[in-house]
Amino acid sequence: MKNKEEVVISQQHEIAYSGPLPPATELGKYEQILVGAAQRILILAEKEAEHRHIIENKFMKSVARGQIFAFFLILLSLAVMSVGIILNVPLATIPPAIVALSGLASAFIGKNSQIKE
Repeated sequence: MKNKEEVVISQQHEIAYSGPLPPATELGKYEQILVGAAQRILILAEKEAEHRHIIENKFMKSVARGQIFAFFLILLSLAVMSVGIILNVPLATIPPAIVALSGLASAFIGKNSQIKE
């Protein structure tokens, strides 16, 4: 018997993209495979973007509410501290002073420590 060698050649083709929509060439291929597929993909991307905007708006509203609450808490702490100073009760001014100063400090420190995407 003769000694035969077999050579196996393998080729792999990979396409990657990022984002809610595939490239136009790929979108056209989807349409060729299934009529209406491109329209369905576009509708899906639009719905996903709309949902993301709704979630971001809710998040921004909750952040604004938290900031308003923190602002009034700091004002209240400063008012209690001022009343304690006026009435000459120095020990009563320490807890509200700590609350007010820690709130102000976290507002300034929090701006610099947030991770930006």
